[in-house]
Amino acid sequence: MAVVRTDPGLQLRPVVHVSDLGASLAFYELLGAELIHGGADSGWVLLQLGTVQLVLAADGATGVDLHFGAAMPLEQLERRLHRAGYPVAEVAIGRDFGDQLRVRTPDGFDITISRRE
Repeated sequence: MAVVRTDPGLQLRPVVHVSDLGASLAFYELLGAELIHGGADSGWVLLQLGTVQLVLAADGATGVDLHFGAAMPLEQLERRLHRAGYPVAEVAIGRDFGDQLRVRTPDGFDITISRRE
C-alpha cells in the first residue's frame, strides 16, 4: 500500500539579493559558510551556514525572498493550496532550482516553493 504524504516537508532556503556577489560570498564565508553550488560566473551561490542553506543572488533585485524546498510533489501541493483558496500565482520551470510554484500568503507576500530532491 502506498503511503500518502500529508506533510509537504518544507525546508526554508532564503534568497538574499546582493549587489556584489564576491564581497557577499567572502563575508558569509567569514561567518563559516561553505559553498555548495554555483559561483560568481553563474550569478548565484548556494551556501551551507550552520543548519541553514542560503542563496546569494546577484540578479539586480533587492531584498530577501523566502524560498522553500518541498518533499511533496508540487502538483499535490498546488491542488492543496487551490482547494484552500490560495491559487498559485505562477508555475515556472527554473534552470537552477527546477519546477517552482509562486503563491501569495494571506499578508500579500509572495513565496516560492520548489521540489526538494
